[in-house]
Amino acid sequence: MALSFTTFDVFTTTPFRGNPLAIVQVPTNVTLSQDQEQLIAREFNLSETVFLHEQTVEDIRARHARVDIFTAIAEVAFAGHPTIGTSNFLLHHLHLGSARVLITKAGPVPFKEAVLNGEAAAELAVAHNVHVHARPFAGTPYGHHPVVSIVNGMTAILVRLPDLAALARPAANLLGTENTYVAREKLDEGWRNGPVVSYFYVDLGYRVVDDDDETGGGGGDRERVRVRVRVRVLRTRNLGSREDPATGSAASGLCAFLSLLEKDDDDAEGGQGALTRRYEVTQGVEMGRRSEIRVRVTLDDSRKGIKEILLSGNAVKVLEGKVPIPSAETRLSE
Repeated sequence: MALSFTTFDVFTTTPFRGNPLAIVQVPTNVTLSQDQEQLIAREFNLSETVFLHEQTVEDIRARHARVDIFTAIAEVAFAGHPTIGTSNFLLHHLHLGSARVLITKAGPVPFKEAVLNGEAAAELAVAHNVHVHARPFAGTPYGHHPVVSIVNGMTAILVRLPDLAALARPAANLLGTENTYVAREKLDEGWRNGPVVSYFYVDLGYRVVDDDDETGGGGGDRERVRVRVRVRVLRTRNLGSREDPATGSAASGLCAFLSLLEKDDDDAEGGQGALTRRYEVTQGVEMGRRSEIRVRVTLDDSRKGIKEILLSGNAVKVLEGKVPIPSAETRLSE
């Protein structure tokens, strides 16, 4: 038996740019083991592969779509580009009105339609439990950089660089490529799950743009209005077990960290600054796979925690076909 799959390039409107993603559709009469899903993900050998399970009656009632997310090496609880890609697939290709929440191992991820770059896109509420680790790599040349988990199981060393020339230089994860999935043992107790990547970034400052915002109308109605907003512009690279053209989870973690711990211009002038901060993150340029990631972070009223992280992006379909189900006797290593 074979399963239908579709590949998308995510965080782009141009085929052969952005970050490739495979989405494998799993019907209700098929049960895949962990090894079978991992074998299929390893065969695609992309940053991530999503297994999208056909909705049950209960799923339809709850508007849920259940997903498993795998890298070529291991399952992960949450990742940004697979959830953005799958949301676009459900909204704009399957036109599936019965699903508006992805059920991931990190928790429910609500999503909705959006428009970016003049094209149909998706916006989702990122599953988050932002944690800044207590210098887990102290004593190393990179031990002074902050280490942040967006959720338990997705962690990045955040490395600020002075300019784009410096951003072009890194060639590997600071931990060593081979340590991407074992360095977690150095993380804080209770957070020792998933990969640890190096996320390099350059802050290019702010620009002012027109944007849609939501405001309260009479009788509790909500309406869309055009407002002028400041957007912080970042250029990034993600190096883990390989270089990744676009990482929504790492971008979300970086933007959450900057929103919590770094002053914006309003704060520097003595004010409190806005509760909601907007970011444009461009990644993958050095790989020839330019990706455009949009993040909106809203702080809670205390300004010491994160109320909401919204991640937005486009996706364009590239390939579709069938992938055979591995035999139950086939092992990951023999």
